[in-house]
Amino acid sequence: MKINNRLDQNYLKTLTVLYVEDDVDTRKQFTEFLSRPVGTLITAADGAEGLEAFKRHSPDIVITDILMPLMDGLTMSQHILKMAPSVPIIVLTAFEQTDYLMRAISIGIDKYVTKPVNSYLLFESMLECAHRLRAEQQLKLQHHREIREAWSKHNETVAILTAGMAHDYNNLMQTILGYASLAKMSVESGSESSNYLNNIEKCAPQAHELWLMLKVLGNDYVDNTQLGPVMPCILRSIQHALTGRSIDFNSDYPENLPDITFSEEQLQLVFTGLTANALDAMPEGGTLHLSAQVITISEQDSVPIKPGSYLQISLADSGVGIPPEVMAKIFDPYFSTKPRSTKRGMGLDLALCRTIIMGYGGIITAESTPGSGTTIQIRLPIPG
Repeated sequence: MKINNRLDQNYLKTLTVLYVEDDVDTRKQFTEFLSRPVGTLITAADGAEGLEAFKRHSPDIVITDILMPLMDGLTMSQHILKMAPSVPIIVLTAFEQTDYLMRAISIGIDKYVTKPVNSYLLFESMLECAHRLRAEQQLKLQHHREIREAWSKHNETVAILTAGMAHDYNNLMQTILGYASLAKMSVESGSESSNYLNNIEKCAPQAHELWLMLKVLGNDYVDNTQLGPVMPCILRSIQHALTGRSIDFNSDYPENLPDITFSEEQLQLVFTGLTANALDAMPEGGTLHLSAQVITISEQDSVPIKPGSYLQISLADSGVGIPPEVMAKIFDPYFSTKPRSTKRGMGLDLALCRTIIMGYGGIITAESTPGSGTTIQIRLPIPG
């Protein structure tokens, strides 16, 4: 690779580099040199300090000496690679003995610059690291684009299917209920037949609710949207769903959150459904925590939504959690781990949530550890 690769040089200027060196004069000298081609330079005086700096700042590249007090550079590198296996590490050493090289290779380090350090060679090694990181970023971006396209095709297929089902379902229910009403006129009030027909008509509200669910999944349900504060609507929805349940609910978010565009009725569906799922995961009681903050999504982030500012809303429960083999399916329509029952629309709650949130240009995700609860995260775009 040529060191005059302009793309890699420009990319290096966006990266954070951690430089670990115990010798004060050497550290001062190379701080001057390293601070010029990189975006942010962080320095540390030994391995222990360098490890703490890595935990705090998550740098993109690490440059380190080997022999240092408290913790040597290879031990520090070993700890770092356990936390971030793909981070490039450049080792600076005056020792060319086989034992150091073999240990470095066994740890997973593949970049070495011997002392006295040739600045040209060090810069070339940094550019090679930047080149690798830039290539990995391009692969991630391509993967994100493929995910977006797959989601779009999946949602289009589901929308066509459910829109057609909603239309046919509504026509059939109207026919059934219409004939039930006509039949009631032909039988004696209070008779067994009349009671049967009354039971058919009692299904009408539940059938209408299921019809609305299908229309939402089919992107055929247009509701009024408004620009305003969203947290009051979310709080009302959660507190309504918690009525009569022994759950410790608390919330934590700034008062000055920006307004977003949303439909109150649709978000009520979302957070009523999410709360109902959380309650099912806590049959003996537990805690439910709501939080919110403003975040920025960039092209480098591993999420299939457009870059920009988002309101991130988290709802965390202390329930039984979700097994890994189930996690990938929880947003699929009609997927449920609960026993089948007479409840209409079972398995549609999370699919509805995803459809509504994606309709706003946002995303909904879940994180869970069996036995340690589940956290649902929703990111809604902030109008720019």
